[in-house]
Amino acid sequence: MSRVRWQDRITSEEVRRRCEVENLENRLRKMRLRWFGHVKRRDENSILWRAVEMEVEGRRPVGRPKKTWSKVVEEDMKKLNITEDMAEDRKQWRQLPIMSNPRSGKLCLETIRTC
Repeated sequence: MSRVRWQDRITSEEVRRRCEVENLENRLRKMRLRWFGHVKRRDENSILWRAVEMEVEGRRPVGRPKKTWSKVVEEDMKKLNITEDMAEDRKQWRQLPIMSNPRSGKLCLETIRTC
């Protein structure tokens, strides 16, 4: 696609930049935060809220506890200095730099370092 061979010794970051492809980690973060915005704006009695706050009964296996979706979203927001309250206003939420499209020429937050 980009006519780059591994012998050219070009970094993956450079190939992504040339092909205008967003970093996978940032893309996943963006999708999680978009979905969080949808859930946050829903009525607290909706099935979405019940699913997010649901506790699974039983014992977990030995080892490090699995990360929950809520905890990962919380980490994403902390990393980007975003608060839950911002999600209440859809227009404001969609204008956050993390929600911008890298192909449109808008850069994402500097802490993310994409595109």
